[in-house]
Amino acid sequence: MERRLVLRLLTHWRAICGERDYSSFAEVDPAAMPNMWGSCFALEVIGHEEDPFFRAAGDEIVTYVPSPLIGTPVSAWTPDTLIGVAVSHARDVLRKGVPMSHGDEFMKIDGTRVLYLSILLPMSDDGETISGLLGAANCRAVLEE
Repeated sequence: MERRLVLRLLTHWRAICGERDYSSFAEVDPAAMPNMWGSCFALEVIGHEEDPFFRAAGDEIVTYVPSPLIGTPVSAWTPDTLIGVAVSHARDVLRKGVPMSHGDEFMKIDGTRVLYLSILLPMSDDGETISGLLGAANCRAVLEE
């Protein structure tokens, strides 16, 4: 089994898309992806194209944020947080209409260096217009010697 979260989620997304360009949120069942959902989140785009907001999040991903995530816009999260870097490519995914994965590092406000991997997947409720993004991210702190 693939260990990398981003590749497992991409494979799952492609399976529910089938021959279509996008899957819908109605097809995403957290119970069917228990080894991934904890690190996932969903962004609502329709009516919020310039600043999507969080409509759902798994239990693990919310442990990386100091305040409630659901209902907040992506602009509320800075690049010194896992959520901030995970959603930093949202506009690119919306513009291109394709999944995008990103891995890099960021510095937390306390100076801790963190390596992360994230993915954003376009979703559509009507099969044509991107209505949201399904994302996932995980990370690990780098211990300085």
